[in-house]
Amino acid sequence: MKSRFKVIFTAVLAAGILFGCSDDGEEAVSSRAYKGHDTDADIANFVQAYPDTVGTRLDDCQTCHTGGTVTTSKGDQFKSPCDFCHYIPHPDEDIQGTPSAYTETLNPYGTDYNLAGRTKDALESIKDDDSDADGHSNRDEIDDLKYPGDAGSMPGQLVVPIRVMELAELQALTGHEEFILANSHKQQFDNYANYLGVKVIDLLEAVGVDTAAIDGITVIAPDGYTKDFSVEDINNAFPGGVFYSGLDTATLGTDCGFVEYPATIPAGVIDGGTIPGEPWLLLAYERDGTAMETSYLDPTDGKINGEGPFRIVVPQSDPGAPDRGSSYSPTTCDDGYDYDDTADHNAGAMVRGVIAIRVNPIPAGYEEFDYLNGGWAYIDANQLVVYGAGVEVE
Repeated sequence: MKSRFKVIFTAVLAAGILFGCSDDGEEAVSSRAYKGHDTDADIANFVQAYPDTVGTRLDDCQTCHTGGTVTTSKGDQFKSPCDFCHYIPHPDEDIQGTPSAYTETLNPYGTDYNLAGRTKDALESIKDDDSDADGHSNRDEIDDLKYPGDAGSMPGQLVVPIRVMELAELQALTGHEEFILANSHKQQFDNYANYLGVKVIDLLEAVGVDTAAIDGITVIAPDGYTKDFSVEDINNAFPGGVFYSGLDTATLGTDCGFVEYPATIPAGVIDGGTIPGEPWLLLAYERDGTAMETSYLDPTDGKINGEGPFRIVVPQSDPGAPDRGSSYSPTTCDDGYDYDDTADHNAGAMVRGVIAIRVNPIPAGYEEFDYLNGGWAYIDANQLVVYGAGVEVE
């Protein structure tokens, strides 16, 4: 199967930029997640200097790059190394704090490597340094497969235990079905869909978590995107949504239609009425009666397409009508459905391609699960990782 990762990162991290893909065609073995490193001169230098790291968590961009905090309309958000770097070829003028050069995305080890000359010999010259100032040399950290550019990662530290759940295991839990509106912020179409999955509260109970004793959860996608949810989000049903019919292109025409509907509307759902049933924070594995399309990275914009095998479904906290995306408003349709900044645009919280759920906080003394490495393999295997506070590991 053609690597989804090679496509996007070869396109985005073009030749000639710092830590981008080289033109020499030399192939280096890389970790199972980040296949863009197949032609990356810098990671080739690294695995030649440290052959035992081939295919490990260090055979990845995170060894030399770091994420960063940016400011959006919703406040400060920490972005993974991948997302942080992507702002350079894909700038967003509405977001503050994004990097303008790849040197701004380097961690202390990457900075030292760059200053030393970006060669295999450069790596040799800094092996006895302590780039991240955590009391351990770069060589000692690398030998223990810890990150030499991250002071929170050091030899002897245990990585938090994880529990890997198979699709069949999740399907065996009590299922929950809900018909909801996914109201998009910028996209052209809003969607009504019927999702089947397991309530997050039931999933956590199944792995031994007492939701009264946690700080919430973080849902993680394979590209490093994360979304936090509170205990209140988990423990309580959301208010019932409202159904609005006749807003599709077949009814309003291609210029004004902006809602997509499933082929079959569930029984009891009527125009203008509250949708029957209780909507919950849901880990979904089916949409409209079929398994969701497997998630993949779009090579043109670096975003995840598809939904599955798992997607976090988030109902509206403030139910309301669909509205056109901000990029598709205003219009001349004059029907009251142009973009409404006060509406609950819940689609942006519905994480595609969920690979992991972190139950916060991580137990003291453990290092974070390396979700940036190997995430796409969980997608391909229809698996979900759950870890953190109270999780019973088998």
